[in-house]
Amino acid sequence: MLERRSALAAHPLLQPGKRVGLQPVGAAAVTLSERRPLTILQVSAFARTVAEAGIHLAGALELELPEPNRLCSDRRKSLRAIGPGVWQAVGDEGAVPTAAALRATLSGVATVVDLSHARTALQVSGPAAARTLAKHCGLDLYASHFPTGSATNTRFGHVGMTLARLDDAPTFELLVFRGYAEFVFEALAEAAAEFGLQIVT
Repeated sequence: MLERRSALAAHPLLQPGKRVGLQPVGAAAVTLSERRPLTILQVSAFARTVAEAGIHLAGALELELPEPNRLCSDRRKSLRAIGPGVWQAVGDEGAVPTAAALRATLSGVATVVDLSHARTALQVSGPAAARTLAKHCGLDLYASHFPTGSATNTRFGHVGMTLARLDDAPTFELLVFRGYAEFVFEALAEAAAEFGLQIVT
């Protein structure tokens, strides 16, 4: 298997001991980090097998099947319903079945694509996280409209992404195309600087 290397591994803002962002008095209001290593599998059911695929998928991950634009999770993995008959299984390495195992489970009812190498996962958290994301994302990200457990496909500027709200901190997780990882990371760092930014490596 090919070794997974972060698209941000050589970025100067992620080098040990590097101070970043504006640091007003008090704690930083935004924390930015990359989540890795990570397994990301996208499951797409066939039109006539959506219900059956959902049952088998939930069983394979030992999670409940989420409602549309929602996620169900445990400590190490989550299942996200991001479109009609489309889910993403996201988790720490070893917490999610392999693509081959999931393909066998869902044979004849859904396709499985491994996106682990093709996506970068960025987490934005803290009291100003929603205001930081709002500079590049048109969704209303406050808790009344995008509560904890929400997950959807949307855009970061001109870049497609999958966005999830993981907790009440709030912590948002962005899954973006690997080729745009540096752009999104730098845009987030710039957007968060006015609030006080901490980058965690």
